[in-house]
Amino acid sequence: MEATPSRGRTVRELTVNAFHPVELLPPAWETGEFDWHPERDAERTAELEDAGAVRGFAQRISDGWNLFLLDAGADLDSRDPLVGSPRGALTYSTLLTSQRWHLAFHYRQVKVFLEAQGAELPHALGPEALEEFALPREVF
Repeated sequence: MEATPSRGRTVRELTVNAFHPVELLPPAWETGEFDWHPERDAERTAELEDAGAVRGFAQRISDGWNLFLLDAGADLDSRDPLVGSPRGALTYSTLLTSQRWHLAFHYRQVKVFLEAQGAELPHALGPEALEEFALPREVF
């Protein structure tokens, strides 16, 4: 619940902001609409009362994403639909690329913050795993 240097947002808020768009990616593939409104993140965040709820939120969305990948299979390689979003239309592959970067950026922020607080993160990705994202040098 403690604020991080990322605009004063907590790990809970960063998790919601990073994972909720991932939750919207499978429906965007099907419907052609990516209906993300980050200004509503406070409503989603308020529902997560403790660390277990935050982990469960992220795990549920991660599991849903993995099921989507299994179900969509080869269609992901052969189809790149146009998707409408609050910021305009773009291809699904472009949307996916931008959301991967967004998730990596917040992942690094959360990891750095938690490590600075003395949290043990035995399963955390190492810095080399994020190299391909060309994240800015500034973490916050």
